[in-house]
Amino acid sequence: MLQPSPTYPRLPEAKRSEQKQPRATPLRPRLGERPLARKIKAILRPPIKAIYYLISQIRSHKALSLGVVVIFLATATITNYTLTGEWPLGIAQDPFNFHINGGNGGGDKVKDWLYALRDGDVATMRMLESTLIMAQPPDPTELVSQYSQKQTNLVWRDIHVVGVYQQSDTTVDSLVSVSFGARGPGGGTSGYMLWHFTTLAQNGGLLLVIDLVNVRNTLG
Repeated sequence: MLQPSPTYPRLPEAKRSEQKQPRATPLRPRLGERPLARKIKAILRPPIKAIYYLISQIRSHKALSLGVVVIFLATATITNYTLTGEWPLGIAQDPFNFHINGGNGGGDKVKDWLYALRDGDVATMRMLESTLIMAQPPDPTELVSQYSQKQTNLVWRDIHVVGVYQQSDTTVDSLVSVSFGARGPGGGTSGYMLWHFTTLAQNGGLLLVIDLVNVRNTLG
């Protein structure tokens, strides 16, 4: 008679070493995904898109875009000249246009008198001084002998309108600075003349008063 084979008790299985699962660390949001960055993107996205589409249209319609730019620049130039009487970038700018009541406020008379003094034109100076209301008007002959380029060794450099002020009686007071240089036995010198003019804004800007405020050498 067959006997069943003896059974042996099973040995306890060795516990498998449990692998430690790494803990998942929460990911920090990228810089572009933060609330403040999203708000900035929302603000900047429309103008950037508009600029992009504008550039695309300019590239595809070069002739039309060039025409629009030319028309815009021409309109701006004409408007500026109409309002101020000056071209862009100071082209053909006249510093003696005082812009008083739509005119130059007597700036042309001031300019003509100063240029006549520079060139030693006594006859022109006398003619312009015929409208002066001064008790003792300046003597053109004496001024020419002292400050003209023709009869002295002075060289006029820059003429600068320092300021213009319109008075309540329609007269205009202006200050004009003239820089000059000279060479003498002791070397070169330079200086400034400051002139005060009173003109009448009407009637072409007549000269009423001419004063030499100061003459001085440059410092240094």
